[in-house]
Amino acid sequence: MEIKIEKGFELPPRGRKALFLTKEMKSSLLSMNVGESFVVKKTSYVHHIQMWGRKVGKRFASRKIYTGERKDKNFTFRVWLEGDCKPVEPKPQKRDYTKNQPKSFGSLSKQATESVGEGSATERSKVPSEILSLAELREENRMIVDDINQIKKILKEELGYTDYTFNKNLWKDKREES
Repeated sequence: MEIKIEKGFELPPRGRKALFLTKEMKSSLLSMNVGESFVVKKTSYVHHIQMWGRKVGKRFASRKIYTGERKDKNFTFRVWLEGDCKPVEPKPQKRDYTKNQPKSFGSLSKQATESVGEGSATERSKVPSEILSLAELREENRMIVDDINQIKKILKEELGYTDYTFNKNLWKDKREES
């Protein structure tokens, strides 16, 4: 592999701040009067202008303007200054990690959790008898299905049967013959 070293290329700025609005653009936007407008080509530019306007106390509105006969690609965005608004204060990015901590984590918890409710823990966690009876019925049904599957498996291995449906016509023919 060969590396060719070149000079004269500037490192482009990183981040969203240097994406669209320069100092000259910001100063011209601040000097605008209510009702004046300008044109931009991308919707992302409109969003950047509107977000920046909220930070400095300016309210911008935009509309998509079609040019030409085709309406699929021939459009621009016209942005108007509607007026002043209350500047949005940036919220601090300090995160409160303590509110997302679990109250207890098994034997690793530092704080002892107090029991909530009346009675002992086993009395509070009792399951109603109706739910227990439904669970037992489901377990019995599952065991019956497992037994039937086991019988089918044995029949397949020992007798070589592949079709378990009984034809009623065969039974009737045997009865009629005898």
